Amino acid sequence: MKQIYLLLLLTFSIQLKAETNPINVVDLNFRMTAMSTYQMMYGFAEGDKIIISYSEERGKKLKNFEVLEYRASKVYSEFNIIKIEEKEITIKQTGIYIFNFENSSLARRICKFKIDRIPATEGLISFNTTVKERTLTDTTYTTRQERFVKSEAYKVKDIHTNQHFYVNSGSNAMFKGGKSRVVLPFNLPINTLKWYYTVSSFRDNTKVESTSSQINLVADLSKLIDETGTLGFAIEQLGNPPGANYCDVYLLDHTNNSIFLNKGAFRHFPIGTRENIIAANVEVGSSWSEQMYLGIKNPDSTHGINVLISIAAIVLEQEIDFREIKEPHITSTKELYLEN
Repeated sequence: MKQIYLLLLLTFSIQLKAETNPINVVDLNFRMTAMSTYQMMYGFAEGDKIIISYSEERGKKLKNFEVLEYRASKVYSEFNIIKIEEKEITIKQTGIYIFNFENSSLARRICKFKIDRIPATEGLISFNTTVKERTLTDTTYTTRQERFVKSEAYKVKDIHTNQHFYVNSGSNAMFKGGKSRVVLPFNLPINTLKWYYTVSSFRDNTKVESTSSQINLVADLSKLIDETGTLGFAIEQLGNPPGANYCDVYLLDHTNNSIFLNKGAFRHFPIGTRENIIAANVEVGSSWSEQMYLGIKNPDSTHGINVLISIAAIVLEQEIDFREIKEPHITSTKELYLEN
């Protein structure tokens, strides 16, 4: 029983000592310019008694002084103050407290301010009143639809297959009728990467059918793509078409198509033009969105010719799909905290 009594007495003595020996938190002088505010922050523990003293060096009034709990309500305020003498406030909950000073005068103020704290228990004597600041980040996400290529492949598209033209000689066309120049119009598909044409020329009309059966441009190109998986194959890898007699083939646009047929001074694209050929495979790397023409001319002045032409294009076919994309949005906020 005696031991319990001594323990209670010792505890009471420590508490009494803590209550009668205030701990200084701040004791400073500061200047306030005209029409300005001044703020300081400290942390206190639940049950702390804080003792506030304030004065102005020349006895001038300060418009407003207030004590606020951080992110909470007002604890104390006073207007038109000249002096505060040991104002005691009991802290109801542990937290950060803000001390605001407001000077509405056009003259400066020289202020003296002091805070002492009396801890509620001995364990709170070492409570750290320093307020620190940290940055908090928060990440939210929004979702959007994104278009993407799910798969793609090279495909050969047939434009014209073994188109047969009889092109008369210049003299026969003049005296016996017929045409010494003909054109083959064509349009390339969307996403054309390359296109090709084959030409075979011969006087003998009986060879048209047999020659036509030997030429399959679409199948030949498809085979090369399947074998290589790319478009890097050489034009020489295509089988040479048969041929016996000469012709000229010009790549024309719409304007020069009419000039060519009327035997005027036409312009042509060298990349797709071949002159004095009996047969050829022609690769053209350029693509046009407009209608184009292959102009066929018979250079022989006395004999007509039969011409077979096939055109095929290699296009990139894509399967398009949609997927959801989550986009992060990071926001940063500053927060006051205590290290206790």
